[in-house]
Amino acid sequence: MNALFASSLGGLLARSWVDPVGLAAMRRWYFPLSRLWAAANAAGEDVGRFGAEIGAPLPGFWPPSYVSSLLRRNIRARLASEIARQRWETAIFAGLDTSDAEPLDTLRRRAASRHLATRAIFYPLLFPHRPPVARWDIPDVETVRRTFGSLLSRPADLYAAPLDMGSLEVSQAFVRNGLREYWLRARTPAACLDKWRGSEMLYARVVEPVDAASAATLIFGGGLCLEFDLLCVAQDPGSRLAALGWRVVEPISPFHGLRAMPDRYGGEPFFASAPASTIDLVAGQAIETALLIAWCRARFGGKVALAGISMTSFVAQQVASYCGAWVPAARPDGVMLISHSGRIERVTFGGVLSDALGFGRALLDGGWTPDVLESLSALFDPAAEPALPPHCIVSVLGETDRWVPYADGLEVARRWKVPDANIFRYRLGHLGMPVQLIRDTAPFARLRQVLEDS
Repeated sequence: MNALFASSLGGLLARSWVDPVGLAAMRRWYFPLSRLWAAANAAGEDVGRFGAEIGAPLPGFWPPSYVSSLLRRNIRARLASEIARQRWETAIFAGLDTSDAEPLDTLRRRAASRHLATRAIFYPLLFPHRPPVARWDIPDVETVRRTFGSLLSRPADLYAAPLDMGSLEVSQAFVRNGLREYWLRARTPAACLDKWRGSEMLYARVVEPVDAASAATLIFGGGLCLEFDLLCVAQDPGSRLAALGWRVVEPISPFHGLRAMPDRYGGEPFFASAPASTIDLVAGQAIETALLIAWCRARFGGKVALAGISMTSFVAQQVASYCGAWVPAARPDGVMLISHSGRIERVTFGGVLSDALGFGRALLDGGWTPDVLESLSALFDPAAEPALPPHCIVSVLGETDRWVPYADGLEVARRWKVPDANIFRYRLGHLGMPVQLIRDTAPFARLRQVLEDS
């Protein structure tokens, strides 16, 4: 697979044309189908509730008997996925025979993948009118101001990690494709996530070389709606990085994968209940990162780096901004920002993904103008100066990225005085970046050098 992406096919995919094509597919197919699928998960066999859960009226000419048949198919897949997950989780955290861990993980992933794939059975319901891309639940401005307003003058308090962050459970380990895997879980130390059903528990996967004694540790966050923890794939990002010699810790972001809400598709609340949900994810995952870094340092010793791409680049930026107030063991030794940006209101009201989702329109309908959202920017946007030395930060940007605007990401790197040797710029957009980082691992080599020099 790596050879394939390093070939001319990889070069074709790591281009700016991928963004508009991918955006059209997401807007027309992926997000509307996901909304139907999430509504079905909430409704069970109740056709009436299914219509209510979609967020827009179900076209009346679809016979209830047909809709009911689709719901039953989804229920079978959902129940199989839930049973497989329960068996997996009970077994791997109970200290049972390690020979069971890999088969149970494979069965869990297969069942989850089949359930995710039932989105396709709802395809006919996209016609004659597509359903909304999300079930919007935008909080009113005054409610958000009451919740977060006192933090505007001291945003570091939002990202303060508690001194007692609790402990992590470690699962049974197994070897797959020459790499050792195991899981971590804990009650989240971030109080802001307790109100989000499904996100109360922190989960993270560890993937490492079998002989991992000298491996540097990299905590690597994912992007919006990406749920590799549920998929059966030959090589996911963690496996690819572990093959380069890293010990990789992959936290599952709130609202995604094993932490998804039962009536929402993975990642949906991040934007559908914004800006409160956006603040909670970024701040909550930043605080969880403090726990993971401290655990890795105690468990493995050595250096610990943090990387975030797209959505979790905001998490990584805030960690770099505010980790100076954390206990030393919880601070990263290096941070990599991939496809990042510095002004959340421009992502929201100027990014093409946001426009395609109707995110900006939903916020405007809820009273959130660009100026009102900008008034909360201290909670979202990176600090004026990082808490880490600039030479410990690596920036990776796509020059044609209009999803998470490139110019604002470059401005952060320049304002933070990140050395030129630590700034990587590619002539591509947002979707091409993951492929580019498979083809060109120079940013990760630079991050490794940063750790060695720090």
